[in-house]
Amino acid sequence: MVNYDELIKRLSRTDEPFGLLTMQATSTTSRLMKVFPTRLKALYAAEHGFFGTTATGELNQGSYHPFFNLPIHSLYGEFRKPTPEMLSSIKRMVIDLCDIGVRCYSYLATLKYTLEACAENGVPVTVLDREVPMGNVEDGPMRENAFAGFSAPINVPFCHGMTPGECAIWIRTDEKLDLDLDVVPLKEWNHKKHEPWPNFIPPSPDIRSWDCAVAYPMTVFTEAYPAIDCDRDGPLAFRVIGAPWMDSRRLMDDLRVGLDTCGVEMRPYRYMPRGGRYSCFNLNGIMFSVSRPYGYNPVTAGTIVLSTLMKHYGDKVKAGSHPDVLDRIMGTDRVRKAVESGVLGTLFQSWIDAHDEFEKTKVCLY
Repeated sequence: MVNYDELIKRLSRTDEPFGLLTMQATSTTSRLMKVFPTRLKALYAAEHGFFGTTATGELNQGSYHPFFNLPIHSLYGEFRKPTPEMLSSIKRMVIDLCDIGVRCYSYLATLKYTLEACAENGVPVTVLDREVPMGNVEDGPMRENAFAGFSAPINVPFCHGMTPGECAIWIRTDEKLDLDLDVVPLKEWNHKKHEPWPNFIPPSPDIRSWDCAVAYPMTVFTEAYPAIDCDRDGPLAFRVIGAPWMDSRRLMDDLRVGLDTCGVEMRPYRYMPRGGRYSCFNLNGIMFSVSRPYGYNPVTAGTIVLSTLMKHYGDKVKAGSHPDVLDRIMGTDRVRKAVESGVLGTLFQSWIDAHDEFEKTKVCLY
């Protein structure tokens, strides 16, 4: 549970002006304006904008909040890192981001760049920590330095299981930032909890539910292979895959054993996408769900799914594909090469070996 009382208590220790990086869907802005109406001086927005109305990848511009008359500085537009001018009116930055514990989800990059900017400009940071849907999941490749970027901002597993507050501490340590960092910890939550919590806030337009968030790392590969639909614009975003040429039952026969070991169950599912190249066409697809929360490996499962699709429908899957996008998302080209070759065992073992090293630096507050 988010600890607003503790946040207000800590901010009350001084009368300095502060800024807030968050989104409209949280109640944080309204709460802080009610308690500190003259001290909150600026808002900052990550991808999708403060109001959550811009699409994935769509740049947003700075604006003013219509109710509070505060400037909203865009961190997903001309700039992705706060400039000294953006920070000039504040003495502290408060960060409240609804993350999902997946490295390519853009809020992690925004967190990193904001911490760096605050360190460079001598602005202390307070992170209001939040739960992540996959706090007990550690799966997928580590990032290779050659693929460092906005989709792979730090060298942690694809599913790293850390909360925003834990990530902030990890980043400060890894980058040796000279930063005054304060994390307001969660109440009544720990990494063993895997069920949805009350008042789950959809962190972005495509992550409409807790179930969408949990499925995201399994089917996000569709961003690189648009011939495979994932109902991105519909209510089942990332929970299904489909295509007109896909034989769901045949695929499921090949996938059943591999996905069972990943804690994933599936069933045939007929649906009509609301967007994409198959909009308004009925597709015979597959719906995925978590069958074993404590043994859930979504990146491993997604890699098996993509490899099996390649085996059966290679030319159709590759039509209009963007292999470089998969490399950027995964933070390595080894996943793509393994999928194309159909040899996955060595790849998965390399992940396990790398995770053993990551455990030595992983931050765990809960």
